[in-house]
Order: sequence, then C-alpha cells, then structure tokens
Amino acid sequence: MSRPARVLLVVAGGIAAYKAPFVVRALKGAGLDVRVVTTPAAQAFVTELSLSSVSGYPVRSQLLDASAEGQIGHIELADWPDLVLVAPATADLIARAAHGRANDLASCVLLATRAPVLWAPAMNTNMWEHPATQQNLATLRTRGAAFVGPDAGELACGWVGKGRMIDPPIIVAAAQRILAQATNHPLAGKRVLVSAGPTRTYLDPVRFLSNASTGVMGFALAEAAARAGAEVTLVAGPVALATPHGVSRVDVETAAEMLTAMQTHLGQQTTDLATDLATDLVAMVAAVGDLEVANPSQAKHTKAELVEAMGRASWQRAPDVVATLASEHRPRTKFLAFAAQTVGPECEDVDAELIALGTAKMQRKGVDALFVNRVGVPGLGFASHTNAGHLLIARESMQVHPSGEPRPKPELATWMLDKLSAGLWGADA
Repeated sequence: MSRPARVLLVVAGGIAAYKAPFVVRALKGAGLDVRVVTTPAAQAFVTELSLSSVSGYPVRSQLLDASAEGQIGHIELADWPDLVLVAPATADLIARAAHGRANDLASCVLLATRAPVLWAPAMNTNMWEHPATQQNLATLRTRGAAFVGPDAGELACGWVGKGRMIDPPIIVAAAQRILAQATNHPLAGKRVLVSAGPTRTYLDPVRFLSNASTGVMGFALAEAAARAGAEVTLVAGPVALATPHGVSRVDVETAAEMLTAMQTHLGQQTTDLATDLATDLVAMVAAVGDLEVANPSQAKHTKAELVEAMGRASWQRAPDVVATLASEHRPRTKFLAFAAQTVGPECEDVDAELIALGTAKMQRKGVDALFVNRVGVPGLGFASHTNAGHLLIARESMQVHPSGEPRPKPELATWMLDKLSAGLWGADA
C-alpha cells in the first residue's frame, strides 16, 4: 500500500471513552491515518477537541450535518477507511449494529462500510454476559466482525469481572494484524517461530556462562511478524523483555531446552501440505552458547575452588539448534539464521568480508537466509538499540540486501521481513 493504512475509530458512549485519545495516539504511532466518529453519548466522556487534536482531523458526530451531507458525508466516511475500529464498543452500539440500525452517524457508518470491523467491547460484566449481548456478538461474528477483549478486572461501576476495555497497545496490535490480512501481506496467515536472547550453561547452581545478547532483535522480529498478520511463537532465553502483543511465548534457559522447545513446536505442526499447518518460517535470532558443562556441580563452588573446578569440568559442544532443525524440517519450512561477526580494522573491504563470512555460515547451517552484522563497534550488534548488516537469501541465486546505515531494531525487523517475504515466497520486492 503506497499510502498509510486508514483507520476510522468509532467511539461509543461508555466510561472507557476517556481512553479514546490514547487509542488514537497509539494508532498514529504505528503509522496509521486515523479519523474519529463519536456517538452523541460519547461526548459526555471525551471531548471532540481532544480527539481532533491527537488525530489531526475534525471529529464527526452528527448524522444530519448540513456541512457534510451535501457530499453524502456518512457514506464518504464509510468508504474512507481500510479498517473500522469501535473502541469502546458498548452493549447498545453492538446491539444496534447486530440489528442493522442506522439511527446515528456511528451506526450508519457501520451499516454502510465494506471495510473489516474490529470491536473492542467495554461494559458492565452483567451486560457482557447477558444472553442478548452474547447473541448479538455471535451475529456480528457470522458477518465477519473481529473482537479484541474485553479484559477482566475492576470496572468503573465497582464490579469485578469481564468487561473492561482491553489496553490500547493490544487494540493496535489486533488492528495491524487485520490490516495486514486485508492488504494481503505475504506473511499474513503464515506460521512463524522465532528464537531470541542468550542461553546459559551452568557451572553450579548459581554460576553460569552466557553471552551479551539482550533479545531485542528477536523480540522485534516476532512483533513485526505478528503485526504483519502471522501466527507467531517466540522461544526466549533469559531476558527481561515484555512479550509482544499477539505472540505466544515459551521461556527457556539452556541450549538443550531451546532445541527441545523448538522441536516440540515444529513437531506439533503437520507437514501435510493439504492442511497447510506446517511452520512457514523459523527465525533463529537467539545467540545460542557454543559450550556446555556435561555434569555441572550440584553444589555451589567456593570462590577458592572455582578456577580449579572450571578446569576439571567436562566441556562439550552445545547442540547446534538451527542446523539440527533445518536438517529436519527444510524445505517445507524456511530458515533464517543470524551471524554476529568481528572484522579487524586492517580489513580493506568490511562489507565483502561480512558477506563472505555470512555465506560460509549459511552453507554450514543449511539455511535459506542469513543476516550477518558486525559486532565490536558502536551502534551495532549486542546491547545496542540499532543494528545494520547484510541479509543474504539463497534462492535460484544468492541475493544480497544491505540494510544501510544503523537503524532501530524494530524498523530493521520490518525491513528484514519485507525482504524475506519477497525473496523466499516470490512476492514482488
């Protein structure tokens, strides 16, 4: 899509309407173009001024607006968006939409639009559980409506239960997935397995060897894939990062645990092409440790004996997770690996050296693609918010895509998935 995706936010008259400016800001922060329609009742909880200030557009609330209806304004509004988002969605507006009512601007737009509609319900828990509301929800689902939430917790009325509007970041993540599907993003509907973070090998119950990986790149890749409409599972080493919205997470510590978790996930998928339940892409972003202690001590070593104990330890190679999985699940599943490489200052052509190192590693691991980046310099690699490198994709011939100057890892993740989609599945670049 050459323009930003368009979202029409419909704000209904519930106490959760006060969150509507935060929803608008989150949508715009995700790069979406946002306009707002309110029901008359919503104006008791949120002002048009606040909504127009954050959206950058006048807010519409009146169906019979002489300044807009000369161009059949309610139909123009209904035709404008790529997605209609109703947040908060009250029991009343849900009921009117389910019965095809069109007695105000919001319900008229919902009846006239052909865009997908995402509802974020918010109401008293008794209203949510009432058979009439549940039947109305079922009716809307049969017509293709999607829902996000509600959450359970303390409600404004004092009740504790299900009915609280889900938080704005979760709403935005759901909206992005629907938009990705509606715009036929190559990853929409695909199954993606991502690993992230370091692994540990324990010397004793309190000491371990690890590496400098923070997991930021892997988490960014998982989040970007989920935004693109993929079904994403994230296998994470020990990192202090929040799970991206819309992503299923499995936590592990050691290389063996990571291999087992990923094999379990891949083993649960069938490779029957008729059912198309196989994992489409494995992104092995984790920095898996190379060594393990075969028999770590069950008791803590004293400081005095630690060095000697490390010398006595029985060291062995850790499992090569990506090579093992690629040998078992290619070619149905595509594999992306990562390579963090050092290049000395004496090297005359850093890019050529990185590409050569990355190509050799691709061949050793037997993967379809590899992102190689330099480490040991500011702004790149571990513990940095930015990164840059070369994405190598092996298809009929080797494709080399330089990422350019260091960029934030979430932005790099989106770029990388776009290039992978084009290179691995034949989409236009």
